[in-house]
Amino acid sequence: MRLRLVSRLSVSLLASLLAANTARAQLFGLEHYAKVARVSDVQVSPLGDRAVIVLAWPNYDANAWESEIVQVDLKTRARVTLTQRKTASTPRWSPTGDRLAFMAAVDGRTQLFVLPASGGEARQVTRSPTGIVGYAWKPDGSAFAYRAFEEPAKREKFDDAFEVNANDYLTLAAPRQVHLWVVGAEGGEARPLARGSWSIPTLFATTAWSPDGTSILFTKQNVAGTREWENRELARLEVAAGPTALPTPIAGIEGRRCGAGWISPDGRHLALTCPVDGHVKNQTELVLLPSAGGTPRRLTSSIDRNFSYAIWRPDSKGVVAGVADGTASALWEIPVEGAPTRRDVGRIGVADVSLTPDGTIIFIGSEANRPPELYALRPGSSTPERLTNFHDAIAALTLGKVEAFRWTSDDGLPLDGILTLPPNFDAARKYPLLLNIHGGPWGSSRETFSTRSQLLASKGFLVFEPNYRGSDNHGNALYSAVYRDHGAGPGRDIMAGLAILKKRAYVDTTRIGVSGWSYGGYMTTWLIGHYDGWRAAMAGAAVIDLVDDYNLNDLSLFIRAYGETLTFPKDLALMKEQSPGTYVDRMKTPLLLLSNTGDVRVPVTQSYKLYNALKERGRDVRMKLWPVAGHFPGDPWRARDIDREWAAYFEERLR
Repeated sequence: MRLRLVSRLSVSLLASLLAANTARAQLFGLEHYAKVARVSDVQVSPLGDRAVIVLAWPNYDANAWESEIVQVDLKTRARVTLTQRKTASTPRWSPTGDRLAFMAAVDGRTQLFVLPASGGEARQVTRSPTGIVGYAWKPDGSAFAYRAFEEPAKREKFDDAFEVNANDYLTLAAPRQVHLWVVGAEGGEARPLARGSWSIPTLFATTAWSPDGTSILFTKQNVAGTREWENRELARLEVAAGPTALPTPIAGIEGRRCGAGWISPDGRHLALTCPVDGHVKNQTELVLLPSAGGTPRRLTSSIDRNFSYAIWRPDSKGVVAGVADGTASALWEIPVEGAPTRRDVGRIGVADVSLTPDGTIIFIGSEANRPPELYALRPGSSTPERLTNFHDAIAALTLGKVEAFRWTSDDGLPLDGILTLPPNFDAARKYPLLLNIHGGPWGSSRETFSTRSQLLASKGFLVFEPNYRGSDNHGNALYSAVYRDHGAGPGRDIMAGLAILKKRAYVDTTRIGVSGWSYGGYMTTWLIGHYDGWRAAMAGAAVIDLVDDYNLNDLSLFIRAYGETLTFPKDLALMKEQSPGTYVDRMKTPLLLLSNTGDVRVPVTQSYKLYNALKERGRDVRMKLWPVAGHFPGDPWRARDIDREWAAYFEERLR
């Protein structure tokens, strides 16, 4: 009898253990990062029956993102992979829809390829010795205009000194100019267009043909370099002109400091992104400008949201754009004439948009429990239709539920945030709380899938992502309120949201951590220098000293040109006041610092300054660096490794 009872207990215990292990195996973990793809750059065919997207999967063995161009039938949802090259990007349909162009690497240089829309072998079109950085089909499909770096001048073997102009800190050579070339759609010898001391920016640049194919509209800047933001302008270049021809500026937007622009299919108008009132402290609106130049007109003045792109309707009668709207997204249809219309997409975060001739909006979106997929919002419908299932395996896991909540700042600004609950959440238990503060500050945390938040939640943390002043999801008053108030105002906003959460019975107020990357790292160090009650903190790529940041980061010339934040030395006192390093004596919280050694946005010297200062004071501080360039690692292995360090540190400190 006793043996039988023991046997039954053993079986029951074994079953419980197996059930527990099964449940644990269903939680999101580092092993699932390989199953999360990047989905981007949706392009609908001219006939509106198909769309292509770029699908990129992480290969951790090769430590590389391997991309492919996938075609999706918009009626049947059938999918076919069109490319075999693992670096394919930037697909664009030919004007007639019979061919598809894309970019891919060849011997370390990005080149242009064309393949039949029905599939088949891709043909290499360009053989640029420096590689290309962008392109556009000629309206009749007979040629391409492409942007490429100029070849470096020949120099003696050890002659490698360079004069500083618009180069980034830590770079090893002066920036090279980017100019325009034209090449036939079948390939052959490329013809360079006009040359000069000017350059084309590598970011936020426009390249568009006139409908008759006689000229090219593009973004021009005075000199080469990513830091050169002053005197950017739209210009036109006649294709038939010789190499000594000068680009003709497009009049009408002087002083507005506009970014990218998109030409209408009929060639009559440009839709531009421009900061409200021409000041970069403000959010971006859409502005309509005649393509020949003239008087601009504000398209989105009635919509108090931040616009970063515009997609023209095929009939040129308007544009469509997506914006952050609270903790969700909204799509707006904005006619050239008439009032804009808001299209609700529920709780789906919109990332990229394309249009069919019948008005269906095809977009890439993400839900709280599902990484990005392709969706369709048909005319008259209020419910998007999901067209792909790349992430069924992730959606099937036991994920942490995501909820949004709102509060108001002490000066009346609308604020909100995201709380991700641990999987299998039990309101009767108490959980440690971890803040994950978004970067920017312009940006926002929304109800979309986050690998980092789900990883942290799977470790048993409540993950709080606050949207503070400077966030782009509640209008210009919130967006611009961070101007000359980098730390104190956002700090009060975050602490007000935290105060609400601390009243919830399931929050363990003795186990609260704070973390973030970039501006989130800056805010982390600000908070531990001004508020108590933190068990541990992690600051990634954090600005510690605004004076150093002003002089060394890759946007310093942007700051100087636009007067975006502070002016040195006039505002030296304010810079010191807003620098977290000023308050190092108050920092008692155990701190982990993370950074890349080649970061030019926030040079690693910033982390060293705080690390050394805390070490000198005997504080509990660690610092880990990755020997790579970039503000955040571009390779999948190191990006995942940062999240591993992030989670492991708080597992140790908040238990």
